[in-house]
Amino acid sequence: MEGFSRLWTICKRELAAYFNSAIAYIFIIVFVLLNAGLFMTQFFIISRADMRPFFATFPFVLAVFIPAVTMRLWAEEKRGNTLELLLTFPMATHELVLGKFIAGFIFYLTALAATLPIPVMIQIMGNPDMGTILGGYLGTAFMGAFFLAVGIFISGLCRDQIVAFILSMLICFGFHLFGTDFLASSIDGWIPGFGSLLQQYIGTTGHFASFGKGVIDNRDILYFVVGTVLFLVLNGFWLEGRMRPGAKKIFTTATIICAGIFLMTNWLFAGMPIGRFDLTEGKIYTISPATVKIMRELKAPVTAKFYVSPQDKMPTGMKTLEQDVIDKLDELRIAAKGNFDYKIFHMEAANVTGGAEGGGESLEEKLQAKGIQPFQVQAVVSDEVAVRLIYASLSLSYKEKPEEIIPRVMPGNLFELEYLLASKIYRMTLPEIPKIALVAPYEDKELDPQIQALIAQLGAQAPSEIREDEYELLGMALDYDGYPVERVTLTEEEPIPEGTKTLAIVEPRNLNDRQRYEINKFLVGGGSLFLAVQNYTYRYSPKGNVLDIYSEEVSPGINVLLKEWGFGVDENILVDEQHDVVNLSGGANLGPFSMSVPVKIPIQVLIPQSGMNPDVSITSRLSSLFYLWGTAITIDRDKADEQQLNIVKLLESSKDSWTVPFQTPTLSPADLEKQPESQLGPLPLAVMVSGQFKNAFKGKNVPRWPKKEDEEMGTTDEEGSASEEPLPPEGLDLAAGKMILMGSATMFQKSLVRGGGHLNFFLNAINAITLGEDLVKIRSKQPIDRSIGRVSTAAKVGWRLFVTLLVPLMIAVIGGFRMLMRRRSKSTYLKALMLSDS
Repeated sequence: MEGFSRLWTICKRELAAYFNSAIAYIFIIVFVLLNAGLFMTQFFIISRADMRPFFATFPFVLAVFIPAVTMRLWAEEKRGNTLELLLTFPMATHELVLGKFIAGFIFYLTALAATLPIPVMIQIMGNPDMGTILGGYLGTAFMGAFFLAVGIFISGLCRDQIVAFILSMLICFGFHLFGTDFLASSIDGWIPGFGSLLQQYIGTTGHFASFGKGVIDNRDILYFVVGTVLFLVLNGFWLEGRMRPGAKKIFTTATIICAGIFLMTNWLFAGMPIGRFDLTEGKIYTISPATVKIMRELKAPVTAKFYVSPQDKMPTGMKTLEQDVIDKLDELRIAAKGNFDYKIFHMEAANVTGGAEGGGESLEEKLQAKGIQPFQVQAVVSDEVAVRLIYASLSLSYKEKPEEIIPRVMPGNLFELEYLLASKIYRMTLPEIPKIALVAPYEDKELDPQIQALIAQLGAQAPSEIREDEYELLGMALDYDGYPVERVTLTEEEPIPEGTKTLAIVEPRNLNDRQRYEINKFLVGGGSLFLAVQNYTYRYSPKGNVLDIYSEEVSPGINVLLKEWGFGVDENILVDEQHDVVNLSGGANLGPFSMSVPVKIPIQVLIPQSGMNPDVSITSRLSSLFYLWGTAITIDRDKADEQQLNIVKLLESSKDSWTVPFQTPTLSPADLEKQPESQLGPLPLAVMVSGQFKNAFKGKNVPRWPKKEDEEMGTTDEEGSASEEPLPPEGLDLAAGKMILMGSATMFQKSLVRGGGHLNFFLNAINAITLGEDLVKIRSKQPIDRSIGRVSTAAKVGWRLFVTLLVPLMIAVIGGFRMLMRRRSKSTYLKALMLSDS
């Protein structure tokens, strides 16, 4: 207890030295103004409830602020000739060092706490991930302690405060910069591997970045704790032995030993997982319970093979890729309890021109036959951008099943590695992978003869037709996800394939009776149906300051069938105050140049997270959706209840939405205003329905496929539209089915599907109705869009003042009051002293 009492005495002495002068309050005010000001300059531009921009710039501010705090701790003692007096006090040197360190750390935490209005504002305005914010603040505390130890150490070596400040600032900046990819790549370009060594074992950036993601890795804590302790030890060692003979040599040796300890500790534990804590919402950096369930249900071993280039052949930004993948594979191995193992193969990328010796295939050729081949990435070599050929591919084998391949594993897609592995393992364990049939419109057009001639001149064979397909990416995405996909037109020549598990129909057009019958038969028989309907499309024509909106009715022809089940796609136009901008390419001309024109009208509906069902895995962690030109879903509860159908709402419009009737092909702003017959929001935009659907054709004749001439004419033969025999009531095998119905299809067109959460929504929906929700829960484990809503100008000004000025003003008032009270106390003391002398 005596040691703690002496330490606390030094700590109070230093804290008094801070807060009894105006410098401390000025430091905190500048610290808050700088950090909060930098953050607020871009906050309303980014419009995200996220503090990552704050933590991204924080190390640069810290590298200046901490040296300013520590420069006086020992240098002032030396300059005032009080160091020797201080060392004669009845306390150990380490107690002096720790006392000053703790005082500086408390002062720093006080300044850090002054930035708390930022998370308060974010929590009120949006839906932030408080785990990442907490992790970021913990990271700033550890980094601040490390920089404090550096600053105290340098202050102990210097007599002048300015020299101590400059040297400490340079060293702190060095620790940060050595951890950046930019500097590491530049150094690696001249001295291969040296920049990466500095980045991994000395630089602070990577260790601090983990905290900013909301992951508390014990290796990062160890880095900061070991670094802090070693600098404090060196500080005490220098103070205690500086007057001894050979002190400089002994101190130099001690410094080298401590540096070696620091490097060896980081090197030893760099590849050794020693525990971590995932603070993020949804635990997005920890394997999900659904993945654990899949791995524990394995009946036979699964082997993963990771083909990767050696670390010294990798670009700087990918040198940790192997370890990152191994960490994930280790988690799967632990979850599988003996039924999962992995092997690492280090591959040198080479140009294969012939077979291996003896006429056999080389390993590279065997891998290429499987779909594993090297690919090009950029690297910096001698300050020039070069191209390297590397391996980074995974294969999975299970029993006698064909190997599943993940052709490219990159740092940018590591967040989806768990889903890729778990989904492929899950599908491999199934007796048969479910088939998907995709129905979506496309158009084959004849290629312009001039273009055909041009292609022929270039020596290539010109196709006679080209296909315009707005939904081609959906088939590609399903194929990449591991599904057998067949694109059909739902005609007599291309009906629903046998064995299809899920039928995805996107933007149906002019469905005839037989097509509706086939859909009914499929769903009533226990199939899964994804149905994205588009009632209207629009064409914009800007003329000066006036925008003409031309509407076109699509006529899906599906409502006749949906009404039998109690559902429909509303034929009214959906209008929502929560809408987004469309950039109209070539909407205006500036001389010979065409310019895009931003168009923002309320039929361009935006669905943020508040419009998504958080209790369903399909929509629980999606980015915003652009429900372009969509319409609402109508639900007849009585009909649905008769069939005992379970209805789950997935998407809905905002409370500031309404419907207006579709009247004319041309829309004006007046046509979109609320009317007495308007339905008011929130309105359902997508629903998931499950249960035994009623046979809509029960007792009716089976419609015949229209004749080709009727299809071309757009007519059907009413007299011959059905066969002579009625469908017997027992003709269909009844089973519970699933349907996802939504009133927009344009969001899945290739110009939009890559943006927001569109593609993830589609794949989540297909997975949920095909394989269940386990895979959807795994896919949803990713950072989500945390955009904030619309903020008025007055609110923006208010929040800026709250974040940047409230705390500084409070600190200024507190500091001024304390200075005033100290001045009065001093005046009172001097008067009392004068009276006692007289």
